[in-house]
Amino acid sequence: MLKLHKAATDLKDNRMVLDSSKSAKETTQLNENLESKSTFHAPSKINPQFITTFKKSCIIISNDYESEKNYLSNTYAKEDIRIYDLEELKMDNAHEIIEEAHIATTKDKIIAIFAFSYNHYAQNALLKILEEPPSHIIFMLYITARNKLIPTIFSRLVVFNKSKKTHIKPINLDLTRLTIPMVYEYVNKLEKEHISYEQGRNILSQILDSIIAHNILLDEKGLERFDLALKAIYSKQSVHIALLPLLLSLVKG
Repeated sequence: MLKLHKAATDLKDNRMVLDSSKSAKETTQLNENLESKSTFHAPSKINPQFITTFKKSCIIISNDYESEKNYLSNTYAKEDIRIYDLEELKMDNAHEIIEEAHIATTKDKIIAIFAFSYNHYAQNALLKILEEPPSHIIFMLYITARNKLIPTIFSRLVVFNKSKKTHIKPINLDLTRLTIPMVYEYVNKLEKEHISYEQGRNILSQILDSIIAHNILLDEKGLERFDLALKAIYSKQSVHIALLPLLLSLVKG
C-alpha cells in the first residue's frame, strides 16, 4: 500500500488547497515586498496589464491550467506571448526556452511555461536566465504545487498563489461491487459530460481514495494501469478513454 499512499500524496499535491484574494491594485506593495520572496495571494484573473506593468518574472501556483492558458491566449497578442504547454519540462525544452528568450524584441514579451513536473537539470539550466532575463522578457512559471520547483528558483522569483480551494466529492461508483456494465455506463457518462483534464485528475484521485478506503489491493499490473491512466490524462487523452482500462481492471471475477 506504500505505492498507493505515495500516489495519493502526489495527486493531492496537484490540487493544493489554497485561497486567492488580493487584487492587482496592490502592485506597489508587491514591489516593496519583492525582496522578501514571499508568496502573494493573487486574483483569479490578473489584470492584462498587471504582469507587464509589474515587470517581474514570477511563479504562479494554479490548479486550473486550462483556464489560465485560455485567459493568456485571449488577453495577449500572439507576438507578445509564447506559451509552452508541457507534461514535463525537460532539458531540450529549457534550451528552446533560452533561445526564445534571446530573440531580440523592442517591447515586453511574456514566456509562460505550464508543466506538471519540472526536470531538476532543466530547472538548473534556466537559473541564470530567470535571474537575469534579456531585456523586455518576462517569465511566468506555472506550477500546481510548491514542491514542483527547486528552492533556488523560488529564491529568485516572486510567487503568486492562484490555487482554488477544491472539495473532492466521493466517486459515484462502488468499486467493491464493480461490474463491466457499470464501468461502461460510467465512462459513457464521462464522455457525454466532456470532462476537463483537471476534473479527470480529480476523478482519478477519487478512485485512488476509494481504493485505499476499501482496502482494495492492486498488483503490479494494477499499479501500472493507474500510472498509465495518470500519464494519459496529463498528456491530454480523453478522460473516459484514460480511465477505462483502470476501471475494467477493478472488476471482480
